[in-house]
Amino acid sequence: MTRLNEVSASVSWKSPSNLAIVKYWGKQGNQEPLNPSISFSLEKSFTQTTITAKPSEDGGFTFLLDGQKKENFNSKIEQFLNKVRPFFPFLKNHHLVIESHNSFPHSSGIASSASAMSALAHCLVSLHQLSLGKNFNEIDKIMVSGVARLGSGSACRSVYGGWSLWGKTPAIANSSNMYAIALDNNIHPVFHSLKDTILLVDPTPKKVSSSRGHQLMENHPYRQARIKQANENTEKLLHILASGDIHSFLNLAENETLSLHGLMMSSTPSYTLLHPNTINLITLIQEKRGKEGWPVGFSLDAGPNIHLLYPASHQQPIVEWINKDLRPYCHQGNMIHDSLGQGPELIKI
Repeated sequence: MTRLNEVSASVSWKSPSNLAIVKYWGKQGNQEPLNPSISFSLEKSFTQTTITAKPSEDGGFTFLLDGQKKENFNSKIEQFLNKVRPFFPFLKNHHLVIESHNSFPHSSGIASSASAMSALAHCLVSLHQLSLGKNFNEIDKIMVSGVARLGSGSACRSVYGGWSLWGKTPAIANSSNMYAIALDNNIHPVFHSLKDTILLVDPTPKKVSSSRGHQLMENHPYRQARIKQANENTEKLLHILASGDIHSFLNLAENETLSLHGLMMSSTPSYTLLHPNTINLITLIQEKRGKEGWPVGFSLDAGPNIHLLYPASHQQPIVEWINKDLRPYCHQGNMIHDSLGQGPELIKI
């Protein structure tokens, strides 16, 4: 096999966004979480990234999003590459052309940094394998997760398909703050086929970044209470995922979501990422489950867009209800019918 440092080489990975049910909010040390989090990877919400490494004495990189140079992303990418440079010696003498595409609006509250940094980490580890003369598609997922974490904390969970956990918890022996692990065992079938319709209330970039939100947790008055709550909800969710109790799952998902946005509103300075139509949708969803008993609930990331969660067994009537009653609250009627996905994929180029 030809070694990378002798030639140019390209590699391409598609990596999913993920939706955290127990939320990661607040960090410490070198991109380590204040609390454990549990998420599932999505199927249709993904980033595909191709990196071409070209021999160069100066190193460096060029970044393109959908074929256009996007220099406003350069600072974050440069910070990330500086962090991981000790692990990847080939970066010293290669210029990287990084080409990315998102299947969903950037910075709108769908975890774009998670999918983007996961895809980028996969590409870097594959190129590292080539630089060592090894098979570029045989990569260590723990290594990829640890690398992705340095770019975006939630990206370490996008390294896996299905369910994953990040953060040390006494409930899982091999859990760690340094990387995420897959939750392959003891998941009830109802949660292997979970549906997630993303209601795009407002596709414009959010006014306060997640990075800034994490910073505001440093002196937050509810910091310790949040850490306690998240640890308790992590253990509860692990039991729920094993039992298949969909209603307890939806209650916990909503509690975590409203806690996350409550932390934003009670920070200093205070801010909200919710849109009036987000509140309208939350009201309709809670009424549907509370008054009619439907197995439907919601979650949000750090943005205004609703993730409507429900089991595959009820997909037809719920989609009909979405189209009739919920679509009018979406921006131009836009939504993404998504579901739990199988994880990152090496793309042939």
